[in-house]
Amino acid sequence: MAITWDGVARSYIPADELTIPESLRLHTAAAEAVDPVTFEVIRYSLLNTNLEHGQTLQRLCVSPVTMITRDFQPSITTETGDLVFLGPYLQYFSNAQSLTIKWILENRADDPGIEPGDMYVSNDPYVGTPHQPDTIVAAPVFVGDELFCWVSNVLHHADVGGSVMGSFCMDATDIFADPPAFPPFKLVSGGHVRKDLEQMFLRQSRLPTNVHMDLRAAISANFVAAGKVTALVERYSAEVVKAVMNRVLDAGEKTIDERLAKVPDGQWSHRLYQEAAHTGDAGAYAYQITVRKEGGHLYVDNAGTDPQTGSINVTYAGFSGAFLAALTASLTADLAGAYGGVYRRVHFDPTPGTLSCADFPAAVSPSGIYTMETLISLSGSVISKMLACAEPEVARLAIGPAHPSFYGLIAGGMHPDGTPFIATNADNMIGALSASPAGDGVDFGGHFWIPEGTASNIEELELLWPMLFLYRRALPTGADGAGKFRGGRGFVEAGIPWTVPGMAAAAYVDESFPKAVGTFGANPGSAGHFRLKHGTDVVSKFASGEVTLDFDATAGLEPPVEAKGPLLMMGADAMWEWTGGNGVGFGDPLARDPEQVRADIAAGAISADTAARVYGVVDGDTAAVRADRLAERLAAAVVPAEIQTAPADATIRVLAGELAIREEDGAFVSATGRAVLAPAGGNYKDGCAVLERPLHSTEPEYRTREGRAGWEIVYREYLCPVTGRRIDSEIVRSGDPALHDIVIGSLA
Repeated sequence: MAITWDGVARSYIPADELTIPESLRLHTAAAEAVDPVTFEVIRYSLLNTNLEHGQTLQRLCVSPVTMITRDFQPSITTETGDLVFLGPYLQYFSNAQSLTIKWILENRADDPGIEPGDMYVSNDPYVGTPHQPDTIVAAPVFVGDELFCWVSNVLHHADVGGSVMGSFCMDATDIFADPPAFPPFKLVSGGHVRKDLEQMFLRQSRLPTNVHMDLRAAISANFVAAGKVTALVERYSAEVVKAVMNRVLDAGEKTIDERLAKVPDGQWSHRLYQEAAHTGDAGAYAYQITVRKEGGHLYVDNAGTDPQTGSINVTYAGFSGAFLAALTASLTADLAGAYGGVYRRVHFDPTPGTLSCADFPAAVSPSGIYTMETLISLSGSVISKMLACAEPEVARLAIGPAHPSFYGLIAGGMHPDGTPFIATNADNMIGALSASPAGDGVDFGGHFWIPEGTASNIEELELLWPMLFLYRRALPTGADGAGKFRGGRGFVEAGIPWTVPGMAAAAYVDESFPKAVGTFGANPGSAGHFRLKHGTDVVSKFASGEVTLDFDATAGLEPPVEAKGPLLMMGADAMWEWTGGNGVGFGDPLARDPEQVRADIAAGAISADTAARVYGVVDGDTAAVRADRLAERLAAAVVPAEIQTAPADATIRVLAGELAIREEDGAFVSATGRAVLAPAGGNYKDGCAVLERPLHSTEPEYRTREGRAGWEIVYREYLCPVTGRRIDSEIVRSGDPALHDIVIGSLA
């Protein structure tokens, strides 16, 4: 039985040919030729119109999450919704607007119609948004009586309703406990805002004034962008501008085609786990992505992902947006947002009813801090595996996994004057970039999926919300993020309520195990933590001029915190601390250049004791210490009964880290030990020595308490059976099979 992707019973996935009523006239005529100078002038005018659209949003919005963090995205699409230009803002919104516009064309063109001066609003995840706070405003641009193109934006609103302030409803078991999801409705008709529908939308919010101003900002920014496109058409003609749009799409498609030509056909998979589907849950849940490359096309599926449950779901819009954000950041970042042509070469085949392609009525509102980041990290990992098999000039483009959650805190309460506030702390925009095949990650390097995202100035937050911040500083580099090249450093931040008797923490992240797996033998990244103490003496110490800078040394009662717990009440004597995370490393930590480790010690990024524990770098004989560590690994591992090695005259090509192939027959081998791991098409893990232990027992950075999801998670290391070098690793539920994650060559 055919699956119906209609945006009602399940997500909307448009067909190759849209069903659009003939009553809506579309502008499709394009000039056959455009001279190079005119082409560049129009192309840059369109690009700058979209950038100015984003700047207009930033200046008009009042919520910090948009005004400061840049949690928004403007775009220009063709008349049928194909992306022409995207801005340098939140990249997984890349196809959200396109999907929504295509749905409007198929479902609203007859009734109530699409006319000049109209704008449609939607926050329906089953149509096109990642979750309900992300609200799309889409405006058609007409030339005469023909629909020429669309300008649109999507931005995150501070609160759009639901059972929890801030609209991240961790306790939701289905969408009926989530914020309302509005399919596209015509909010602006003929240039005039329909007050009845605007009031309907605002009525759901705990912060209607803020949402009202941000919604009007979105409408105004669309008017500005539409006016600039219209002026461009009046100057150069609709046919010439449309020709430039089409050529921009064609150029993007040509670019991805040229780069995919340097990637062999094959298949690559990766799997990540998230914990706790809802408040009170301690389960671990699998998400998987597989990419098959055939010729100049990519085929993406989510087979192996667990069935939808609780509130950790996302719809097709989020799944596809996450993958496209990671793909374009890796392979085509130089296209500067002109990604529509790239999308032509990516084909999705999702399994419905899963965590990453949920059917109605699954709850999805918390996806903005959990599932979306899980899928972006997962996508970055699987794309890195694919690019590792490519020719060198393409392989070097790999950027690795992102943070698997958006660490932070959403708190709320009342200002001293009695007005409500919701504090969406997005300081994790400070970020940390993972290591690459070429070098260390970037300390405090932001996130590749939101290039223009910024963290707030502390003073700005203290001005906006009744809070006092005690410190914001770098995380140390320990085992988390270690590798031949280490991940970038994250940060830790602490604060207290100020001038109010208390507040509540509505959304926070406290992980019992790290989610991001190290790339090609590197250690896992950080687990994000949220900690809280009641009854502290922080405020009383101010009288003697003492500022608290150490959470552990602060007196008070620290209650246990769950991954997705309930509202946490915080009195005036409370103190909280939360961490971002270190990015993951690349390659075996025991292969890191000792001088790089010593440089980190000198810079204060790592202690000498930790350097010895994690990297085997000591003042004495580092080589001997490392040799002992490798031998200890093999002694504790299950080693294959028979080990074959490639002859000395065999040509070995390193893919990444310790994983290589023998050029003569494509067999997988280890780079330093030259152990033959599997024939071409086989699973290289079958020939590895395997060391499996509870993850919490491996390093202090990964400890957790019994009863939490992380207690049952195991760390599975795949080692060269000759040298003990780590080739790869997996963080898995005990008993889950090894993933056959790299197949090079045709699958026919």
